[in-house]
Amino acid sequence: MKKPVKILGGLVTVALLLLIAVFVFGSGANDSGDELLITPRLVERRDLQDVLTVSGEVRRDETRKINSAVDGKVSFINVDDGETIEVGDAILALDGRASVAVDGDFSFYRRLSVGSVGPDVRQLEEVLVAAGHDIDQPDELFTEETRRALAEWQQARGYGGATPEGNETLTVGLLSNPSAYAVGRANTVAFVVTPAVPNTSGSGLHPRAPLPVIGITVDKAEVNEGETVTFTVAASAPSTSNLVIAIATGGEATEGDDPMDGDDYSEILGTVTLPAGQTSVTFGAEIFVDNVIEDAEDLTVTLTEQFGTNPDYDVGPTNQARTVIRANGADLDPRLTVTASNQSLDEGGTVTFTVRTTVESNRDLDFEVLLSGTATADADYVLPDDDEYSIPAGARSTEIQIQARRDDAVEPDETLVFTLLADVPAGSSQPAYSLGGSFRSTVTIESADVPEMTLIGGGTVAEGRTGSFRIVADSPVTENTSVNYQISGTATNGTDFDVLAGTVIMRAGTASVTVSVNFINDDVVFEPSDMIVADWPARVGSVEVDEGEFVLQGALMLNLTEPQFTITMKVSPSDRAELSVGQAVLVDLTVGGQVLPGVISALDDSATIGAQGEESYEGTIEVEGEFSAVDGAAVSIDVTLAKVENALVVPVASVLRSADGDIVRVVNDQGTISRVPVVIGLIDGEWAEIKEGLKGDELVIVDIETGSPADDA
Repeated sequence: MKKPVKILGGLVTVALLLLIAVFVFGSGANDSGDELLITPRLVERRDLQDVLTVSGEVRRDETRKINSAVDGKVSFINVDDGETIEVGDAILALDGRASVAVDGDFSFYRRLSVGSVGPDVRQLEEVLVAAGHDIDQPDELFTEETRRALAEWQQARGYGGATPEGNETLTVGLLSNPSAYAVGRANTVAFVVTPAVPNTSGSGLHPRAPLPVIGITVDKAEVNEGETVTFTVAASAPSTSNLVIAIATGGEATEGDDPMDGDDYSEILGTVTLPAGQTSVTFGAEIFVDNVIEDAEDLTVTLTEQFGTNPDYDVGPTNQARTVIRANGADLDPRLTVTASNQSLDEGGTVTFTVRTTVESNRDLDFEVLLSGTATADADYVLPDDDEYSIPAGARSTEIQIQARRDDAVEPDETLVFTLLADVPAGSSQPAYSLGGSFRSTVTIESADVPEMTLIGGGTVAEGRTGSFRIVADSPVTENTSVNYQISGTATNGTDFDVLAGTVIMRAGTASVTVSVNFINDDVVFEPSDMIVADWPARVGSVEVDEGEFVLQGALMLNLTEPQFTITMKVSPSDRAELSVGQAVLVDLTVGGQVLPGVISALDDSATIGAQGEESYEGTIEVEGEFSAVDGAAVSIDVTLAKVENALVVPVASVLRSADGDIVRVVNDQGTISRVPVVIGLIDGEWAEIKEGLKGDELVIVDIETGSPADDA
């Protein structure tokens, strides 16, 4: 017969206070005296949460790769790894032209100049307007307005010209209109056009490691027409592979394949190959025979340096070979003749005398001229500026323009006689030329009594600026009068200045008219490397080029990363199934010992396959507050999957799981044990949520063990 159940340790009320009581069950008639030791626990209320812990890291994501838009040499680099680039910063330079950070929607990809059309032109104009330069309405057409704004932007940053050029000239001369006016003595003005941008160049190359040294020699210091010269390229040591050596020709002599077209020697290719295992190689050039008077001319062949960062040879001090083609053609006799462009001209008109030779020369052929006739020099026509006349080297003719002056005098027609004079050499020297049959030409200057026009203006004007000249009549015109003028000089109409039509209307009743000359800043172009478009400010991840390095179009120069750190996590497919955007997290930063709250801001929907075939998903965490970290630092991320506040809970150990459902064993004050079905909710560590089955005032059994009987009190 069983003994009644005893509660050791006092009354149940004591057990309630202590939360844990031990019940002892005796077996009664059992001689062994074994008893059951029962560990109970009160049902409680607690806050529970289900937390998933995953690993992550702190990093900066790459946002952009910056590639070279053109071929060129890196002149300087203005940023280092980790620096932040702002709009307007000069990042680096290619061939001396700075690459500046600008905002935009896409990268520039081509050279732009006047006439270019496209969305890249609109973006360029928007960049210039944002920088404070005046453009009335940004559009897709590159105009002179665009060029002026770009010139201001480039000058502020020290850009050199795309094709540096020297000073140019523009000369304006009045032309006659016999039925309306006469041309006065002051009938020409001149402008000198100066460059508007400085000339700059990039920095030199970095020193290279010692390489095989090559040089070049020639077998003849002087050579005659019809002979051949041989050049030898030698290396300080034989190469294990073929060396392709770049060469360049120069000198006064002309390279080509047609002596009738002025070529002096046969074409020399731009490279010569030194075969593997050899220390020298030769190549030749044929000197042509021609029917030209020529002074001595030199021919040079120069070894050129290699571009790039991995040259395979060095050029030694004997990097140039020179030979001289001896003077020839002394037995030839040039015969000169002259013709006029017209037989007569009005006062104010221009006549062109063309002097021709029967033999070409590679030096200027000087000759003398006598101007005579009934017309008076300076009074009736403008004397040419040059006191000496010559046919330029390589030409067979030259033109001499003479302009007749207009005056108010009523006078008969006058003649202007242009006469070639024979060459009279000193001593017994051979004459430089002889006279042909047409060595004299006569023109008639026809007079008219009309208003006299003169010109005022000229001077020095920089490219991009505006000049003007004024045409003045000695008396007002009685009706609208077309005044004609001609332009000349080294500046080109429509290229170096806006197109001048050569005629202007002087209104009736007026005695002057002003013509504006807008000089074009034609050396300003936009290179795609001048501006680098990205989402600025941006942080430099790494610079991939060095100063002095030659880069090709498309080569990687630097990459950009996010300015702020990003916390990322990588999880398994099973963990990914538990996660969603917006879930709360706690981030434990190993570096700095900070624990910051945050949320999941992004999650991959597709898996990334690793090298071993494993699948993983990546997510991004957005934290609250500032934190200290380094790129690549490890973090621990606790994700709260579920949370229940003030839940009715029991120890997990008190729950018995079975196929019929979950149960707990409850003991009452009399020591009676009963099994109660329950519904389990959230499990947090050692605690399980009871959603159904208990009220909250029960005492559940956590464990039952077999032990020795306790002594009676």
